Amino acid sequence: MRFFLKNYFPFLLGLLALLLRVFWGFFPAHCETYYARGLFLWIRQGLDALFSPLPFAAFYLFWASFFLWASYRIWAMFQARPFGSWRAFLGLQLRATANFIGLIVSLFLGLWGYNYARIPLEEQLKLAVRPLSQEEMRAEGSRILEAVAQARAEIGPLDSFALDSAILPKDLVPHLRTCLEAELAKLGYPHQANFRLRALQPKGLGYGFNASGFYWPFTGEAHIESALHPLQQPFTIAHELAHGYGFGDEASCNFLAYLACRASPNAFIRYTGQLAYWRYIFSELKYSDYGYYRYLRAQIDRGVHQDLAAIYAQMGPYFEFVPGLHGIAYETYLQMQGVEEGLASYDRMILLVYAWEKQN
Repeated sequence: MRFFLKNYFPFLLGLLALLLRVFWGFFPAHCETYYARGLFLWIRQGLDALFSPLPFAAFYLFWASFFLWASYRIWAMFQARPFGSWRAFLGLQLRATANFIGLIVSLFLGLWGYNYARIPLEEQLKLAVRPLSQEEMRAEGSRILEAVAQARAEIGPLDSFALDSAILPKDLVPHLRTCLEAELAKLGYPHQANFRLRALQPKGLGYGFNASGFYWPFTGEAHIESALHPLQQPFTIAHELAHGYGFGDEASCNFLAYLACRASPNAFIRYTGQLAYWRYIFSELKYSDYGYYRYLRAQIDRGVHQDLAAIYAQMGPYFEFVPGLHGIAYETYLQMQGVEEGLASYDRMILLVYAWEKQN
């Protein structure tokens, strides 16, 4: 036992972390009480104090450290003579790799990943979430089509040209943080945090991995693609901030981002929240009810149409580094975290919003 503790401690720590994840999966109420509303809040404060003062994203520091470590391991592997035999030497390298994987797994779960096992948001809010019938989806499509046009009109006298960065609030991130924290407080969730949201550089780095943003648990910071169109930024920022407040699954973060944008006193931000929800609704209709999708698409407000065209045009120059790889990898990752729907969990936001609107 002493031998294993001495030589495989990080690996054993990773196994213990995985066992605890399985335990939390069976007892989400314990995870909610002792981790999500307990230990994680202390971790949140520690990460904020450690990395928020940095003038750059600690994400880069993480990867710089990783590549330095990996380079050293490769150099050592070729420079050092085998101890006893090649089999023993390779065994040492495998042990180092296993310990590294164990360390990463334990850090990921301990610093944030256990939030996937907390009580689902819809259960805590007592939302009657269920699949929507075709008639309900059509009605929601018609409703949001009108709501988007109305939200755009509330911004002020506008022509039909696409909106751009000139209309973005200068204090966008603090503003959205305030809105999100207010919504979390109303819903009874902890809402004290001071982590940073960083724009990825160079432009297109996030799109290269088919991501408009992500939360990095090892540094406790949120990130967005710097090439995002201004119309996409508010909702994406609010979504990634929601991850930082302890929410793992994508549907919950989409839902919270929608509430934060909708609650904003800024008409432009309210519009971007409605527009994001509209895109999810219309994407679902496109695949499940194509005829009605085309019927509604023909009725899109001209200004909204120009905004959508501007979003797609801005995304045009960027591409995924390895087409399809991110989708496969992230689908697997989400299912490993207990999100059975995988990537489809993003669209589950529709069910959450629909249930919320019906009950409030």
